[in-house]
Amino acid sequence: MSDEINQPWLDFWPEGVPRHIDYREISLGDVLKNTAEEFPNSQAIYFQGWRTTYKELNTMVDQFATGLSKIGIKKGDVIAIDVPNIPQFIIAFYATVRLGAIVNPIIPLNKFVEIVYQINDSNSTILIILDAIYQGYLHGKDLSKMPSLKNVILTGLTEYLPKIKAVLGSALGKVPQMKKKLWPTQVGDIKFHKFQEILQDGLSIKLPDVKINPKEDTATLIYTGGTTGMPKGVQLSHYNMAVNAEQGAAWMYNQVPETREFRGKGGVGCLVPFGHVFGISTGMSLGVSSGYKLILFPAPPEKRSDVLKILMKEKAVYIPAVPTLYNQINQDPDSEKYRNKLPNLAACLSGGSALPPEVKRKFEDITGALIIEGYGASETAPIVTGTPFHRYKPNSAGMPVSDTTLKIVDLEEGTKILPICPNESCENCGEEEAGKFIGELCVNGPQVMKGYLNKPEDTKYALRKDSQGRIWYYTADIACIDKEGYLHLKDRKRDMIKYKGHGVFPAEVEKLIYQHDAVNEVGVIGVPHPDGVGQTIKAYISIKEEFKDKITEEDMLEWCKDNISPYKYPRQIEFIEELPKTLIGKILRRELRE
Repeated sequence: MSDEINQPWLDFWPEGVPRHIDYREISLGDVLKNTAEEFPNSQAIYFQGWRTTYKELNTMVDQFATGLSKIGIKKGDVIAIDVPNIPQFIIAFYATVRLGAIVNPIIPLNKFVEIVYQINDSNSTILIILDAIYQGYLHGKDLSKMPSLKNVILTGLTEYLPKIKAVLGSALGKVPQMKKKLWPTQVGDIKFHKFQEILQDGLSIKLPDVKINPKEDTATLIYTGGTTGMPKGVQLSHYNMAVNAEQGAAWMYNQVPETREFRGKGGVGCLVPFGHVFGISTGMSLGVSSGYKLILFPAPPEKRSDVLKILMKEKAVYIPAVPTLYNQINQDPDSEKYRNKLPNLAACLSGGSALPPEVKRKFEDITGALIIEGYGASETAPIVTGTPFHRYKPNSAGMPVSDTTLKIVDLEEGTKILPICPNESCENCGEEEAGKFIGELCVNGPQVMKGYLNKPEDTKYALRKDSQGRIWYYTADIACIDKEGYLHLKDRKRDMIKYKGHGVFPAEVEKLIYQHDAVNEVGVIGVPHPDGVGQTIKAYISIKEEFKDKITEEDMLEWCKDNISPYKYPRQIEFIEELPKTLIGKILRRELRE
């Protein structure tokens, strides 16, 4: 097949954004070190009243790295981190990569069996874990099921809280924690340590001098479900991660100049969990490389308008978040208090799932900031595309960022490059267009992973070389590219519903249902057809508070019949209070199916 790639986005490229960047070959530890040298006295972290500067953070990272080396950690070792967005994650992350060791983030909601699988598959030798998580999921369990694990480092939420908050929070039971007297010192052959003791131990010896090859050495091991089977460890190099931060910053700086002007002065709202690559890369990593203050949220405040309160107080200039959170902030009536009171907030990124246009419009109206959508994957560190800030196109994930190329290939073999869709928008593509222009999305760029850990066959399937030697990541996402170069995601290969011979994309049906004023959240799946042959289409819908008892499932079904094509409107509708979601707010279709 011809490997020539049509790149229509070049004709609509955002002014000022470089198409190509001369990337630094730099380790992630040196990214922090450089920022500390450029902005030594700028605030690096804000955590519920506790603050530190970049100079102080860099010193703590050196200390913790030295303390880790004292208990035997060396280049290439894997360290699992199971804590929420608190200062300890940032210190442990940069200390690990500074030693040339590999960070293996664990999502804090993961339970015993999931933790055991990830520790064993990654061969992690150390687990750094919040005491409340340890007590909830590991305490009293058989830790010998993790034979590679030699050390556990326990830490607590109060360690970096202002003293008065720590004391009151503990006394009132508002801070989840395990009583210090219950912290073990050894379980079987596994030794237990305190986070602060490791930090203090780092004062007594010298930081080892470690040589890191940014392009070859793995920095993070991100576990993803992928398309099938058990989670796989995505190996991202220092270069993958550092490049992706530069790509994201270039997209933002050149379209929203305030974001560049506030380097060393502004803040980034870290709302997306660091256990997910979206939070690590677009929050922590991009924030550190920009010299922003990392405004940490271990979890979104119960009163969602308090997000705006904190962002206003801490002068946030940029936030990445998921559509669910933007919607929840919009729905809190007290968010109106902050209208015109966030002059610094200029840029927002939405990812994880499609952003409903009404959610975007309302959040921008309240805050004055611009939200763009992006597309990414764990395998791409994760940023692949972004919508231009000043040329937004609804229901699109935008165009590829600097040095990134896309192609759409046939769903069967993945060997035929499909042509660009001739439409300016792909919202109303019928089956004729689907056969010609819609296929599997493939990505080429410097942010594409090294491969999956110990999974050569999966790596070979996901990463394929073309005749020109370019490596393409086959995403398993179904998409097309319109005549202006904007990406339109249809769905995951595994989620596509076959209804009477028609291929139906749940995400497309969800977008259409979101246009009904009463819909708060919706998840669409394929279920067995009542006649026992094939699938039919079912929608699970949560209704906005003000519409409850005013609309029935039958009313919604009639609306869908009237407004959605005959072959793709849902035949079954069920109202539920809340849809199951991942930690970052993606609706879990798998749980709906189960």
